[in-house]
Formats: sequence, C-alpha cells, structure tokens
Amino acid sequence: MEPTFDEAHASSLKIFLFCGEELPHATAEKLLERFPSARIFNTYGPTEATVAISGIEVTKEVLASFSRIPIGYVKEDTTVVIMEEENELAVGEVGEIVIVGPSVSKGYLHNPEKTAQAFFTYQGQPAYRTGDAGKQVDDLLIYDGRIDFQVKLHGYRIELEDIDHHLVGVSYVKQAAVVPKYQNHKVQQLVAFIVSQPHSFEKEFQLTKAIKAELNESVMDYMIPQKFIYVEQLPLTANGKIDRKGLMNEVNAT
Repeated sequence: MEPTFDEAHASSLKIFLFCGEELPHATAEKLLERFPSARIFNTYGPTEATVAISGIEVTKEVLASFSRIPIGYVKEDTTVVIMEEENELAVGEVGEIVIVGPSVSKGYLHNPEKTAQAFFTYQGQPAYRTGDAGKQVDDLLIYDGRIDFQVKLHGYRIELEDIDHHLVGVSYVKQAAVVPKYQNHKVQQLVAFIVSQPHSFEKEFQLTKAIKAELNESVMDYMIPQKFIYVEQLPLTANGKIDRKGLMNEVNAT
C-alpha cells in the first residue's frame, strides 16, 4: 500500500465501500490503522441481483471476531437461502447462496439456456443461484468462496479462495491465486501463483520454504500448495477480477 495513503495525506476520505471482490482481513486492518476516523463497509451482491444485497460496517470488533470478514446483513426486501442442489440447508450449514426477492433480474438477454440454469422461482418470487458458497450465522451472511473453485485432493474438500485468503496473510505475499493441476481428471496437486512482497532471499526455493512455514501456522497440511510460481502480476479478467480459469488453463496445458 502506498506509504502516503493515510489520513494525514488524504483527510477528505471518510468512507470506504467494498463490493465485487472479497475484502482481505489484512487490507481492512491496514485501512483502519491508516484512516482511524473513516468508516469501512463490506457489501455483497452480483449484477444479476442489482448489485449489493447485504452489507456490514467493518470495525475492530468485527475483525477480532472473524478471520474472514462477513459480507453482511441482508437488506429488508431480500431473502437469502442457502441451498444444496434443490434442498434448503439449515442455519450454519455451507451451501450455495441463493438470492430471492424483487431485485433479482429476469435473466440474461438472448440467452435462455444460461437463464434457465441460474434463475428460477422460489416461493413465488424470482430467485438467482449465485454460484457462491456461504452460510448464515446470527443473521450474518458469511462468504465461503466460489462453488466452481472447490476441489477434492486426497479425499479432502478444499476451497481455493480460502487458501488465497491465508496466503495473502503471509508476510512475504502481496497477492496469491491457487489453482488445481489435473491428471486423468483428478486433482494431482495445488499450484500457487504468487506476487511476492520485497524480500532478501536469493533463491526462490528459500522464499517458498519461508512461505510454507508461515502458512503452516494457519492451515492444514493438505491445503498447502505443492508448487509455487512467482509472477510480477496476476492476470485479470475484463471485469478486473483475478483470471483463475486462465491460470488453470496455463498449468494444465502440459
């Protein structure tokens, strides 16, 4: 983060509003430290549901209570249902986030097949399958990654964005994206693409060893990537999000 990006140099900044990408815990901590008088809001909602349908103010208390920042309380005219295929799950169980209510759009223009896959009617109201995994705890909506970014390795269910989250918390890592490498249609290993922080290691294997050692403090052994690839920047999609599918194609091309 730019050294001069703080309250002393940008006193007019009073509100930070996040939506679209997961807000990293470390980023929120740094903003609260640099802008103690500002307010930070984390919101959630896809374009298909007219953008934000939930939100929460991120405070020091919230950061102390959650290792992964909640995506908020659902607005009054909207209902969120957590589902597994066609079944509604109990409170606290992880499943697909389904948005129900008047803000849900009618579908995708001139694409009835894709519309039928994502949109349906739930208890007489329009509903949208987000493709995001999550759960509800004490009226708070908790994001748990993308369903299509969940894999199984050696019998363990692994959420790739969860590993990203912990990697970014490592002192040597600036950005990270983890993807699976397949062999015979099964996940063979996890590959981490890393944009590193400045460091004094002469060899990449030394940096990798240090990252693994620090990562081991926060995740299970089976979640630690087997291969690390260091890049200057991560590729982005047209929407400005990390192009994870492009990285998957790269590691599975050979």
